Amino acid sequence: MRKFLVAVFFVLFAPLFVQAAQNIQINWDGQDHSREIVGNNPDKPLAIVGAGSLNAGAINGASLTVNGANISISDSAIANEIYHSVTHSDKNDFEIPVLSDDTRKGAYVAGGAAYNNNVTNNSVSITDNNLTGRDVMGGVALIRQAGDRFGAASANNNSVSISGGAVNSYTFTPTGATSTVLGGNVYGGYTKFSKGSANNNTVSITNGATVQGDVIGGFTDERLTEEDVKTSNVIDTKANGNYVLVKDATVGGMVAGARGAATAENNTVVIDHSTVDSVVGADKGRGVADSAASVVNVDNNTVIVRNNSTVTNMAAAVTNFSVNAKGNTLTLDNSTVNMASIYAVKMGLATDVDKNPVSATVGSNTLNLNNMSATFTELGGSVNLAGTANGNVVNVTNSALTLNNAGKFFGDTLDLTNLSANKLLPATMPKDQGAIFGGASMTYTRKVNSTPSEEAPEEEKVSIGGTNSDNNTVSLAGGDSVKDVKANVFGGFSAYINEVNYQTKDDSGVITTVKKEGLVTTTTSSDPAAEAQEPEEADQIDDVYSASNNTVILDNVKFNGKVYGGYVYGAELKDQNMLTKNNTVILRNKVELDPTAVIYGGNNGLYDFPTNQLVFDRTIGTFTNKDQFQNFNDWWTINADFNTDLHFDFGVFANMTLDKSTMKEYSKTVVTTVGSVADLKDVREGGILYDLVDSGVVLTQKKVGVYSYDLTPTRGTGNEILWTLTSTKDKANAEVYGQLPLVGLALISEGPEMLTQTLNDLWKSDTEQNTFINGGYHHTRYETGSGFDLDSGLTQAGAWKKFTNDWALGIFAKYAGGSYKTFPIKVTGDANVFGGGLMTSLRYSETGRLEATVEAGYVDAKFESSELLSTFKTKGMYYGASAGFVENPLEDLSLYANFNWKRKASDDITDDLDQKIKFDTLQSMALRFGGDYAFNFVDWKGVIPSIGASAIYEMDGESTVTVEDVKSSEASMKGMSGRGQISLAYHNQDTFLPLHSVLTVYGQVGKREGFGGEVNISFEF
Repeated sequence: MRKFLVAVFFVLFAPLFVQAAQNIQINWDGQDHSREIVGNNPDKPLAIVGAGSLNAGAINGASLTVNGANISISDSAIANEIYHSVTHSDKNDFEIPVLSDDTRKGAYVAGGAAYNNNVTNNSVSITDNNLTGRDVMGGVALIRQAGDRFGAASANNNSVSISGGAVNSYTFTPTGATSTVLGGNVYGGYTKFSKGSANNNTVSITNGATVQGDVIGGFTDERLTEEDVKTSNVIDTKANGNYVLVKDATVGGMVAGARGAATAENNTVVIDHSTVDSVVGADKGRGVADSAASVVNVDNNTVIVRNNSTVTNMAAAVTNFSVNAKGNTLTLDNSTVNMASIYAVKMGLATDVDKNPVSATVGSNTLNLNNMSATFTELGGSVNLAGTANGNVVNVTNSALTLNNAGKFFGDTLDLTNLSANKLLPATMPKDQGAIFGGASMTYTRKVNSTPSEEAPEEEKVSIGGTNSDNNTVSLAGGDSVKDVKANVFGGFSAYINEVNYQTKDDSGVITTVKKEGLVTTTTSSDPAAEAQEPEEADQIDDVYSASNNTVILDNVKFNGKVYGGYVYGAELKDQNMLTKNNTVILRNKVELDPTAVIYGGNNGLYDFPTNQLVFDRTIGTFTNKDQFQNFNDWWTINADFNTDLHFDFGVFANMTLDKSTMKEYSKTVVTTVGSVADLKDVREGGILYDLVDSGVVLTQKKVGVYSYDLTPTRGTGNEILWTLTSTKDKANAEVYGQLPLVGLALISEGPEMLTQTLNDLWKSDTEQNTFINGGYHHTRYETGSGFDLDSGLTQAGAWKKFTNDWALGIFAKYAGGSYKTFPIKVTGDANVFGGGLMTSLRYSETGRLEATVEAGYVDAKFESSELLSTFKTKGMYYGASAGFVENPLEDLSLYANFNWKRKASDDITDDLDQKIKFDTLQSMALRFGGDYAFNFVDWKGVIPSIGASAIYEMDGESTVTVEDVKSSEASMKGMSGRGQISLAYHNQDTFLPLHSVLTVYGQVGKREGFGGEVNISFEF
């Protein structure tokens, strides 16, 4: 019976439960709620939220789930309510909520909504449902009065997830208005406050979902007037770190990581197997309107379009007017973009409220095209009409591209046909096809009209500040096969253009034509009776324009076009001020040049061209015409490996470097040149120019790791010269690797003289316990087979205590660090030693004592060699001990001998050449003996001098290293060295700071040569 009554109760009251679930009006209590809509909700309420706040505090962590329910508009009456839920003004449309019972909250669907407060960590989830006529927002921060717009309420860390279904707009004509579109947009975070932020929001549109409008990660929609933004610090909006994913879905509008903010950084948009109208990392943003330089920063935004996606309109990381844009990236991978002109950043020129141009910094942006087969008009890293364009990158990989163009670039801004006809750009500037620009900028003013006017047209600033397009890179890589690329390529482009071409018409119908060609401006009249005017010639200016330090790479491509490392021109510019220097063009792997193709280091053939470099990098190809390579240094560079197969049907002078892939024992002809002189008898090695009139290839990189190389020229067929590269493993190269453990061992072994001096001070002191600190600088050359120079510093610190009148025990810590350089093969690097231990001394007579130490520690060292192209680090533990005696047969004379043993652990490493290097365990067994004489009868106000001499005999110190199966034990410290020193001792018996200090300078000869200085300080408290 009980179960029956429960069932009846559930059936009777279930509609009330559903009604409670649907009654979301109660969510506007300022509390954080989680709500689920399970039934269709066509009309009311207009604002559907997980939780809302009307001046009742922030909303944090609310959620709204729409599962199995459609949200729609039943008729135009409801649409009118939605439209009129906020104010609409022709002058300043602040969209203030209309304060009536039904509309005072606005109209939208949101996880969290707050008026005049923050919304954070809120979410909306819609699965397989349709929503019509409202926008979807993860979190929305709204204003209630116009004056609220200067606040700082933010919408951060909110999310929207739409899986399946559709978000549609609703088009109708409201009462008293024109046709209007309601809703259909999706926003992760949305704020209307001028100091608010929309940061770190996430939007996910997946699984066949359709969004009719825009999808924005973070939207700062401050409704400021132009008068507002003239005021300092009024606008400080941010939309940073937002993430938008559109996967297997369709968006009918724009997809953007951010929109509207003065700062929009680190936003990411991914379009994956989807169709969208347009995509941009950061859309329109604005700052102070009367600033001469942009205060809007749109940096480090990323757009990825991949997996057979389609963009029906525009794709860019940033496209805007006069905003700063740095570090942005656009990647198109195996997708279609129906836009002919694609740049990672395309920056137009904007003016302030007084019509003055606003400059912007644009640079270090990247365009990636992967797995594409397409036709465009132009591609680029950045084009900036508001300043310079430096440090940009274009990477084209595994793509076949054709660029067609009617001679107009940058949105038809640059009309090459007209400008070259008027001698404002060179007639030789290629305009036969489209172009790829690493970075492009210019300064361009024009005074033109298309039809005669009564007055001369005003001068228009088309582009400003385009003085530099430097340090850009364009890489065209075929990938897994040779790809066709038909384009003109500019690593950097910079121009100065002052265009004048207009006509005026007076009341009598006389037409006056003013036209500038190059530097000369002519004025002509249609009236035959008019007096002819003298042409005016402009002076050249001293401004410097540059397209320098750019790099263009042709990698596994069949290329048809022109390549310019840098291109600069201006009729008003002086030849020496048009810089196209230090550009590099690299031809890598298989490269085929069309017979009409020409590669230029820069377009300025009068200045700077010797600084431009032409590099053939592991190239396979035949080149028949030397005129296809212009404005480069006479000496080219060949970076070779054993796959290199270069054929020049002309004479070549080149320096050859080696790629690490040559690291095998092999011999092959890698370069074939043509020479008109048959006599090869004077050809010499060692970097000396070969005695060939038309050809000479010099091997400048003769070692790579453990391998050594020779390049030998021989006569081929006819006038051919065959350059054969041969490699062998070289034990001498392995030996230099063995020097590195010796550097560590040398540092480990430094300092026994200072510890001996500390023990001397111990027995001269009247106190029972002392502390000490020692320091030294040493410059030493070690003759170790080859050898190395070591500059090092050493610090020791510790304390000791006398436990009896004849026995003392102490502890110490030490640090030694230094830099070294080996010879004759040059290696440089740094090494460090951290260690510590115990020391003890026992007096066995009035004149003699025994001494012993034990220590352990850690050593690391770095190996860097441009000569071997090898770099790595090694590290390991060490330990050791010493024992000896000191005898004082006379009060002024001290004789000593001790034996020092140190052992460094083995180490196995792999260097950056992928060589396997094994260092065996290394040990030092050094006998040191000598004596010191103190001039105690000389006392210079407490300073007593002394002299000393000692001998050091290293019995072991052999370093064994194996590099790629080549074993060497040639590096060794074994041998005799001698040391002479002068010391000054000072004993300060002041009660405030009693101490004993010794200053020593020394010199060494023999196996170890060098000099140094040491200081010992003992504190006698």
